[in-house]
Amino acid sequence: MSVPKIVTHTIIRNEQRFVWYALMSMLDYVDEMLVWDTGSTDRTPEIVESIDSPKIKFRRLGKVTADEFTTVSQQMLEKTVGDWVINLDGDEIWPWSAVRQMTDLIRRQGNSLDFLVHKYFNLIGDIFHHQPESAGKYRIGPFSGHVTIRAVNRSRISGLHYDRPHMQRGLFDGNGVLIQERTPFLGQLLPGRYLHATHLRRSENAARDLSVIKRAVKYKFELGIPFPDDFIFPEVFFLPRPSLVASPWQRRSVIYLMNASWQTPLKLFKRRLSA
Repeated sequence: MSVPKIVTHTIIRNEQRFVWYALMSMLDYVDEMLVWDTGSTDRTPEIVESIDSPKIKFRRLGKVTADEFTTVSQQMLEKTVGDWVINLDGDEIWPWSAVRQMTDLIRRQGNSLDFLVHKYFNLIGDIFHHQPESAGKYRIGPFSGHVTIRAVNRSRISGLHYDRPHMQRGLFDGNGVLIQERTPFLGQLLPGRYLHATHLRRSENAARDLSVIKRAVKYKFELGIPFPDDFIFPEVFFLPRPSLVASPWQRRSVIYLMNASWQTPLKLFKRRLSA
């Protein structure tokens, strides 16, 4: 039986602060990385091109609207020559142990699975704090909280395709069924968690951040939960990095803390009501 080929998909726009860490966190463990830029106005393309690896297939598409985003995702899927696809956003930073868990499982028994489920730490304010699990509202089969599908068996699911608009986009099989709703449920939860920076500033300044589709609703003020002193951050944060890549160790500002201090109690109250 042949070893499955693993390909990552990364669609980016103004991801200057974290895209280098995201790509480097998976580079050594996958076979190919498709990275498509949809109109960055910061140094994101330059940062991607600074990574000297034949695995990275980089394309600049120009500006993509919200209505076109699902179409671009589908085009990337159709361009893929591989068995498993890992969706890697430009703001997701993985510990190497979690990537090894995922890729080793795919190569050992991936033929019997449709997809893999992962939990993640949803960063808030800076990389030193994360939201409580009660803030995660996703449900995938028996799993809930901060959970997502990141790895999908393209060769097993007939008619695999994207549908629905941006921020509701999902993967469906040829019968129009969401892959997580297929029966039997052939997804497996892996223990390793990655860091998701969706609520942090991801470009060089607020103006460039806010020019990205729906990003204004993603940036949030919240005190969050500090990681313990013995927490092991992803190894990629400690690698030598190009001068154009910002340090990840920037702490939240006093202004941020002032806003988070009054907004956090309201968020916690709202979560209790919706629990």
